[in-house]
Parts: sequence; structure tokens; C-alpha cells
Amino acid sequence: MTPLELLRQRLEELRSQITTKRSRGTEILSMPGDQLTNELTDEASQIRSALVQLRKQEEELIAQVREEEAVEARQAGARTARVAAGTTEVPEARGVGGARVTREERTYDRRKANNGEAGFFSDAFRAQTYNDHAAQERLGRHMQEMSVEGEGAHQRATTTASYASLVVPQYLIDEYALLQRVGRPTANIVRNLPLPSQGMTLSVPRGTTGASAASQATQNSALSNTDEVWADLSVPVVTIGGQQDVSRQSLERGIPGLDGIVYRDLAGAYYAEEDRQVLAGSGASGQMLGIQNTGSINQATAYTAAVTAVTFFTKTAGMVATIASAGTDIVPSHWVMHPRRWYWLLSQVDSQNRPLALPAMNGAMNAMAINQAPGGTSFDGYANPPIFVGVFHGLPVVIDANVPTAVGTGPEDLVFLMDADKAILWEDNGGTPRQMRFEQTLANQLTIKLVLFNYAAFTAGRYPQAFGLVGGNSASTFGQVAPTF
Repeated sequence: MTPLELLRQRLEELRSQITTKRSRGTEILSMPGDQLTNELTDEASQIRSALVQLRKQEEELIAQVREEEAVEARQAGARTARVAAGTTEVPEARGVGGARVTREERTYDRRKANNGEAGFFSDAFRAQTYNDHAAQERLGRHMQEMSVEGEGAHQRATTTASYASLVVPQYLIDEYALLQRVGRPTANIVRNLPLPSQGMTLSVPRGTTGASAASQATQNSALSNTDEVWADLSVPVVTIGGQQDVSRQSLERGIPGLDGIVYRDLAGAYYAEEDRQVLAGSGASGQMLGIQNTGSINQATAYTAAVTAVTFFTKTAGMVATIASAGTDIVPSHWVMHPRRWYWLLSQVDSQNRPLALPAMNGAMNAMAINQAPGGTSFDGYANPPIFVGVFHGLPVVIDANVPTAVGTGPEDLVFLMDADKAILWEDNGGTPRQMRFEQTLANQLTIKLVLFNYAAFTAGRYPQAFGLVGGNSASTFGQVAPTF
């Protein structure tokens, strides 16, 4: 077995572990609140932590696979060149017997930057300006680890003023504060698959008319016969990305690791935008077609007054019934709410001012909802699966600040109910955004460019009846408008 085959085998084994742990985490957190013991809650927390580490290992293995693929490609090219030149080709022996593949650090990472080692931008600048051979060697190694193709979607130039004190060496660089992002809770609960390596449109066969069955009227008479009809569901592959123009002064006068900070911010923006498109992508202007805009999904009727605990409970129960009645293979599995709607629900009280939604630790009885994570959020460092903050109608609740809040004339926030397994999110590169191409395209302005992007595709159109929206079509000031606490 070649080193590349060993690496690919390890990657498949690692992905199998991720799938197993993710399934176990979802199983635990989908349990009714009265069945969740402290041991199960601790196990779910351990699974989340383990998944974060496994995803990091997966990212490192992907980089190693690409590096080994590049090595083999170079060797194949060299052999071809020798044959073309008429020289005797000497097979290259690479010993694999007894070898053990170990983890290898990336050329550029935050730890190295914090230890004062050179960063990507600094090396790129020194390699071009000073012909620094050590920088060129690190860049060459890095280019084997990362893909360098694609295009960005957003542009805004930055200067030394944009980075404030970061352009001056600081002892407390670890205390920098990135812009807060809302992550991708919903994208983490839908079914995730690797994106095929080629093509910009995926075709998914979808049955529109099924076969029939009925009692035979009499012996020897014809059985029921209805021709099946199938149609292709076309799912576009989209490119999501961003770019940042950085001044030469920020590189020359800035601290090592500045590029890593910019990349982290770009990655946060990428994940938030991808999650937003899963929920509410328009399907136009290069966007995914999100759940909200998918044709034929279920939607609750409009409120005729300001929302109350009773009317909200009734409409959401009706949506559970609608989806549960769609077919034997469709089972509602998750609620997705904006934080303001979930905490509005937790604020509701009965006529004696007793809360209707109770913390799980109180051993709730006759509760409208169970609050499993008081003050919690479903965004946990891109954890997969995300944290479930509670239970509503017996189903786990994910809160996601990407949920639209200005829908209709209310304007209202939406509540999503779904069978999450019936939506598919295909992602390239294991879901990790591709980094990055250095270009000094604006040399006359001493400007350097940084790009981050990835390819993805999403559909909820295979089974639109597996999804439902509550809210969004009430009259002004009615329905799920912004609550007052």
C-alpha cells in the first residue's frame, strides 16, 4: 500500500468515526427531556468536544493527502519527461513496509504565529521582494497543502488603521477580539455529504407520481396499474467566499500572525453566510435555494392578533401534525428558532405568573417546553452536532440568529420545523473553506490580496413536505413580531 493509499484509508476511518459520534450525539440530544440523565448530558458534551478535535484531524489529513497527491504527480511528470527524453526510467522505490503515517503540522498556523514564526503574508512579501529562499520554500510547502484557485465575493481595502494596535508588536496578541459571528447551527443538523469533484449542477431524481395498489375486483381481472413519473431536481453548485485587501505597511510593520487573524474572520463570515443560505437563500444571484424559498413547503396560517403562548403553541402543534402526516418516511426532528423567539417562549407565564417553560433541572411537569441549556446558544465553535437548547413539543430546539426576522408585514421572525435528514448540504473540502491566493494585483497602491472560498450545494426540494414555517404572513403588528422583555 502506497503512502497516499494509507492516508486515504486513514481519512475514511476518521470520517467513519465522525459519522458514528455525530449519530450518537444526535440520538442523545433528540431524547425527550425526562429521559436525559446527567450521564447522557455529559456524554453529549464529550461527543461535541471530540467532534471538534476529529474535524481538526480531518482537515490535517486532507492537507496531507493533497501534499502526497502533488508528490506523486511530480514523480509521474518526471518519469514521463525521462521517457520522452529517451533516458532509462528508474522506478522510484518508496518504502512502505513497516512505515507509520503520523500527523504533520501545517506550514502556517496560529500557534506558530504566536511563537513569532513567519506568517503567510510575511513570507509572500519577502519571497517576492527580497527573494528570501527560506520563505519561498515555506510557501512551496504551503501551496501543496492548500488549494489556490477560486474567486472571492466581497472586497474592502484595509490599512494600518483598520488593524488598530495589531500593526504594532503587542504582548497580548491572544486577546484580540474578532467580529462576532453567528455560526452555522442549521447547516450542522441537515444531512452533510461530500460535494462531487466535478460539475456545477447536481441532478437528483425525484418521484412525482407513484405506483398504485388496490384490491383485485374479480379473479383474473387486471390489477391496479399507475405509471410512475420521475423528474430531475437540479441543484446548483454555488461559490461562497470573501476577500481582503491588506496594505504593505500592515505586513512590514505588523506582527507575525496578522494573516491568521484575517483568515479566521473570513472563515466566520463564510460559515454564517452558508448557514443563512441554507435557511433563506433566494436561489438567485448565485445563492443556494434555501428552505424558506423552496416551493411546496408547509406554512402555518396567519395570526389574527398579537402572538400569545396559546396561539403559538397551537400553530406549532398544527405544523408538527402536518409534517408527521406527510408520509411514513418523514418524521419531524428539529425546531430552528431565532434566539428572540426561544427566549420569548421561556418568558411566558400562566395566570399565576408561573413559567410555562421550565429548566430541566426542576423536574418539570406539564411544561409547555423544557429549557435544557439556560442562557445557552446553539453555536459552539462550529460544533457538529450543535447544542440543543431545549425541547418543544417533544422535539429538540436549535437557536440560530440567521433565521429571518423581517418577513411579511409584521414583520415577523420565522420558526422552522423540519425532518433534517431530508435536506442535503453538499460541501467541498470537508466543509473547510479553501485558502488562499496571494496576489499583489494593486502593486501601485502597495496592496496585497487575501481570498477565502469554497463550493457548496443545498436542497430541501427532495421532500418539500418534510419542512414547515410558522409565521411570516400576518398583518402589521400581528404574529411573531419582535418581543418586548
